[in-house]
Amino acid sequence: MKRLFIIPFLLMAAAYSSAQQFCGHYTNQELKISLEINLSADSIAVPGIPDEWCYGYLRGNLNGTWIILKVESQKDRKATVRTACDNGSDSQTIELVQTDDKTITMRQVGDANIKTIQGRKYVKLPKAIEFKK
Repeated sequence: MKRLFIIPFLLMAAAYSSAQQFCGHYTNQELKISLEINLSADSIAVPGIPDEWCYGYLRGNLNGTWIILKVESQKDRKATVRTACDNGSDSQTIELVQTDDKTITMRQVGDANIKTIQGRKYVKLPKAIEFKK
């Protein structure tokens, strides 16, 4: 009988810990980009857009703010999310992998690329970028 009560508790604890993995503020100093994220709920305010909430955003030395609109899948230390630029001009699928408690690696999926601003030109970001808490 005790097992019936313990199993749901363990399942809820595992789901909670998985959701908490992708939560916090991460930065990449080299590219001057930050990632604000909480994949457990769309509870992060969208910068510059009042009364709008999202799962997170990517901003900094980029062509706009990239907003995480949808969590497509999440398990263990890997999540796939759908992002869109705040001006609506582009969208991108991104895989996030948490390598340890303070590091997330972001990998762009597909042919489209998020671009950064260097000088007065747009330059494609590397396909994989590491962020630190």
